Amino acid sequence: MSRTARWFAAALRRTGGQLVSVDVDEVIQAEARANLVRAGLDDIVELRTADGGVALRELADGSVDALFLDAERVQYASWWPDPVRVLRPGGLLIVDNVLSHPDEVVDISARIEADSSPRSTVVAVGKGELIAVKGG
Repeated sequence: MSRTARWFAAALRRTGGQLVSVDVDEVIQAEARANLVRAGLDDIVELRTADGGVALRELADGSVDALFLDAERVQYASWWPDPVRVLRPGGLLIVDNVLSHPDEVVDISARIEADSSPRSTVVAVGKGELIAVKGG
């Protein structure tokens, strides 16, 4: 489990939230589970072994407060419009590594920019985060 996911989970503990982490690799999920137990965060994180696109398609409209995409960047555009569809109004879509791998996120960035709902910006933190807020 990434530092970012642990950071989100620790913040969610204070707000009573829940984190769902999806990864296709069972070994990574087992390591994440062990890390969560050590950090005392295993009670607020649900780990799912699945394809991210499939997991998004299965979520209800407006059921997600924040969605952090940190997977196979070139696949994100094929998941469209699910990343925005699942967000509640005012929800956040965060795409990781947009400055370090701009060629791999160009398609999803263009879809976000073309959509009338989310307003977005790029923040030069770490390897770059595209942050979009869904309109209501």
